[in-house]
Amino acid sequence: GLHPATDTPVEILHVILLGFVKYFWRDAVSRLSADQKEELKARLSSVDISGLQIDRIQARTLVQYAGSLVGRDFRVVLQVAPAVLPGLVSDAAYKAWLSLCALAALVYRPVVDDIDDYIVSPKLERAIDHFLESTALWNYQWFNKPKFHIILHLPRHIRRFGPAPLYATE
Repeated sequence: GLHPATDTPVEILHVILLGFVKYFWRDAVSRLSADQKEELKARLSSVDISGLQIDRIQARTLVQYAGSLVGRDFRVVLQVAPAVLPGLVSDAAYKAWLSLCALAALVYRPVVDDIDDYIVSPKLERAIDHFLESTALWNYQWFNKPKFHIILHLPRHIRRFGPAPLYATE
């Protein structure tokens, strides 16, 4: 029979981009003063995006409408957060952001040559653990959100269904 928890793969659009990145970005922007928001816009506008395969960053939109963004906006945020957030968020929040970015780099890999090495060795499972630990050290209240549990199922789902981007709905 069908078992939704095991027969439905983790949907990375909803867990990573519309989950963690959205939560963290909305939190970061909401805590900034008006001057800090202007600084964030300036940093976003000045990021060198060559090699990122994204269009020019719409800094005003990303900051002013932080609560109403879509997946492609959060993909941009995910790629540039390490460059634009230092000094604007707490050290603990920044460490959580860095661990999220490292995790996302592994999750969005379209090809996995050695599934055992990718999942078990110091890669995916350790990246998930590091992300959860960094997040807990910043603010344990994030764990009220189910997506912080769902991410734990990702290695098993990748082993069963293949690399996460293959079954992403983005």
